[in-house]
Amino acid sequence: MAIPDTLAVRLINVVKDNELGGDFLMLGRQRWIGSRRKRSAALLEATIKERFPELTEEDFVNPANPYSERFFERLGFDQVDSMDISDFEDATIVHDLGDMVPKSLHKRFDVIYDGGTCEHVFDLPTAYRNIDRMLKPGGVLIGHSPCNNWINHGFYQITPEMVYGFWEKTLGYEVLECALQPLLPVYANRSVTTTNPNVTGVRPRLKGTLPDGPIILSYAVRKPMKAVRGGSQKVYQTDYQQRWSDSADPDVAAQ
Repeated sequence: MAIPDTLAVRLINVVKDNELGGDFLMLGRQRWIGSRRKRSAALLEATIKERFPELTEEDFVNPANPYSERFFERLGFDQVDSMDISDFEDATIVHDLGDMVPKSLHKRFDVIYDGGTCEHVFDLPTAYRNIDRMLKPGGVLIGHSPCNNWINHGFYQITPEMVYGFWEKTLGYEVLECALQPLLPVYANRSVTTTNPNVTGVRPRLKGTLPDGPIILSYAVRKPMKAVRGGSQKVYQTDYQQRWSDSADPDVAAQ
């Protein structure tokens, strides 16, 4: 997996906007950088100039290998680890996310980055629960997951409903950002946000028009300082929960 220019910009902004740092874990060992195109390359260059005026893009590149540890170190993280199911890319932690993580990894990381791993894990609920276990209280998950026009890329396409229905509604995470990001460089500035079903009571609705081409769900969620009571409960879609709640209300049912 590689980090294309467009998503590198989103990573820089979410890290800087939320003053993130500390111990960092990437799921899979991400390469730096993926596709290079004129518009997205120019956007990345401009973002680096704005956010890190003392640095150039070359300062984010590890001269020894194509991987992205140097990039994340430049973003301000103290320790950068990677986790993978095997050691074929020399990840620092070898573990199958479909199996429970050992207690030695519980509450270990300030930030975890899923740059396109979890949709390939068949036991997705276990993978997400593992992420929750590995994050420190107040820690942040940053996710870049194929969301549309990625048929057969993985087992799943992750949607905004997962962000709001699982991370926010069930586990009590704070949603720092949730947007649909076109991956084609020509559409780098045309991300679209959605409504929050926990506020509206209906499924997320797009707040704009998505262009053609592959779409990435770009989101960041912060773990609460104290675990939410019932956070291990079963997970349901937010709008169905609203309907069940409404039907149980005698005043609503009588209408």
